[in-house]
Amino acid sequence: ISPTMHKYAVDRYTGISDFLQQHEIEASFYPQGSFRTGTVVRPIKDGTEGDYDIDVVCELISDKLTTSPAEVKNTVGSTLKSSEVYNEKLLPEQDRCWTLQYAEISNNIGLKLDVVPSVKEENSKILILKNKGVEDIYAQHAIAITERISDEKYRWGASNPKGYGDWFDAINKRFLLIGLRERKANFFKENRSLFAAEATIDEVPDFFIKSPLQRIIQLLKRHRDIYYGRIPGGNQLYPISAIITTISAKIASEASMTDLESLLTHIVSGFQEYSSLLQGKAPKQRFLGDARNYIELKDQKWWIPNPVNPDDNYADAWTDETAQAFFNWIDVVSVDFVEPTVANETRYLAGLKTSFGSDFIEKVLQPVTTPQIITSPNIIQPTKPWGMR
Repeated sequence: ISPTMHKYAVDRYTGISDFLQQHEIEASFYPQGSFRTGTVVRPIKDGTEGDYDIDVVCELISDKLTTSPAEVKNTVGSTLKSSEVYNEKLLPEQDRCWTLQYAEISNNIGLKLDVVPSVKEENSKILILKNKGVEDIYAQHAIAITERISDEKYRWGASNPKGYGDWFDAINKRFLLIGLRERKANFFKENRSLFAAEATIDEVPDFFIKSPLQRIIQLLKRHRDIYYGRIPGGNQLYPISAIITTISAKIASEASMTDLESLLTHIVSGFQEYSSLLQGKAPKQRFLGDARNYIELKDQKWWIPNPVNPDDNYADAWTDETAQAFFNWIDVVSVDFVEPTVANETRYLAGLKTSFGSDFIEKVLQPVTTPQIITSPNIIQPTKPWGMR
């Protein structure tokens, strides 16, 4: 997502927050999901680029024990509907959110803003999370979201996007800090119009800078979108982004390398090791005594737990067919990203085109794939494009 689109999204949900406050609804707004972790990729549906989907939490300053999920959901919805500006952008009610559509903001790219009404979780539920091993610094951010189960019936659901974001940040920090000031300086120079005339490099927020870990997650998500869009039944087998982000972060947390290419190889290899579960065998690391259980198969049930809520199973809908498709995809990722090198240029470019589409790769790499650059002995061979600034 571009810095301009990012700023546009923040301005939009900040405006909604201000509007609700003007109507005496006190709420805290903050991003969740890929927008929070800095791993947004533009969605692809039926082979076509779609609008960006941005999820934000609307946490009302209300006591869960003195309100109801129906009241929380409808308070937010009815207030938005009272505004001519917001009412015309509102889509039909979603089960967990209110969605506002901002069409064609820039270059035919639009934005969908999913506003998730919620309240702070009750203390007894937070204590349960702590007793199950969730650190206090993450558990204390737990919220209760509203879930519509029929036209007139709602229930509370458990979530903790702020805790998850903090958990991810803790792992991502060492990757982000490498060359951070230099990368901020480059960003500041290239996006000067985003800042006031008197601004300095120190005012560039960290969320505009992507670490190698964040870039790898974006690469995997984009590759997933292309790959699953090509296989039969891909829409039903598609792994959710939380799985890719969570397992990539866990594998990266134990890595000694910090450069993108080496870390990518380490993460993809880490994913592949769990494919042995399909044959009823323990992953190699666990067999050697390592207690890494990032993906489990327990009593024929696949498990990938949310790191800030162990009862939330990201693989709840997985079947053996889903798992087989997942590990098949990871093998293709290895073929496309890990095995090729620029020394084998034909195979390397073929992998990139398979991953991202021929038109895109030819457009992006055209400046570095001319005969002059490839053949001249005095010019350094191009690195992989994800290593470029």
